[in-house]
Amino acid sequence: MTHTPLIRAAQLALAALFAATVLAPPSAQAQTWEYKSYKKKGLGGQYDKDNFVVGTVKLEEKDGKATVQLNAGAMDACRRAEAPAQVTRTDAEITIEPEVSLAGCERWRLVIRNDGSGGRREVWRGDKWVNPGWDHGLTPKK
Repeated sequence: MTHTPLIRAAQLALAALFAATVLAPPSAQAQTWEYKSYKKKGLGGQYDKDNFVVGTVKLEEKDGKATVQLNAGAMDACRRAEAPAQVTRTDAEITIEPEVSLAGCERWRLVIRNDGSGGRREVWRGDKWVNPGWDHGLTPKK
């Protein structure tokens, strides 16, 4: 079987592309979801389910490490900064648990369904994860 120079050049180009893809360092992976952040009524009031800001949750994973950042208006100091996070994936959902670095901040995590239908924010109360019952959206950002 004879190879024309053009076919041989194409084979070499494909081999080089394959080698570059296999040997390249893993790239960063990012996912973004919509996030509802609720506001309080008046000074020191209760949160209002009808008064919220729609922002985003962004998860970035690179070199085996993950960071999460919420951006949804004026958020409390416990949730507004980018933070390292532990990420767990199953066939049904992804769980993102940020490291809480500020004293006095409660542990929290996001549990997001892989089918795009939303999820929930949970907080650590006592010795278990609790869903406070607020709809934070958590649908894929379009």
